[in-house]
Amino acid sequence: MPRLDDPAFYNPYGWRLADLDDPATNAERRRQLHDDLLVWEAHELAHGHRHLTVVHGAANTLEDSRDLDGFYDTIRDLAARSSWARVRGTGDYVTITVRGADAEEQITRLAGAAEAASRGRWNITLSAYAHPAG
Repeated sequence: MPRLDDPAFYNPYGWRLADLDDPATNAERRRQLHDDLLVWEAHELAHGHRHLTVVHGAANTLEDSRDLDGFYDTIRDLAARSSWARVRGTGDYVTITVRGADAEEQITRLAGAAEAASRGRWNITLSAYAHPAG
């Protein structure tokens, strides 16, 4: 799949989340990473960024795959129309961040599209990252 955004846009979450996923990360470092994630999210919100994270998991059936493909098409359309969009994730989730005068409206529309495509199967949050358990 081609990129949906500009890869040069800094993503303050990716490496922090990877560190949290590392079982070798000690408890003190985990607390620091959690704090850093909260600060970055607050910083971005204060500067007009709006976020949506969709934890969709693997597409195990043809129907799941069609739903996920359709949702990613919606993300692609939003990113193409947006003045600024960052799309990051893994095979299990995607986080979309937009900014601009209509960021709130864009994220609300995208959240609705995610709800429709998920048919109740995905975890959809207005958050900058999939909140780790660790």
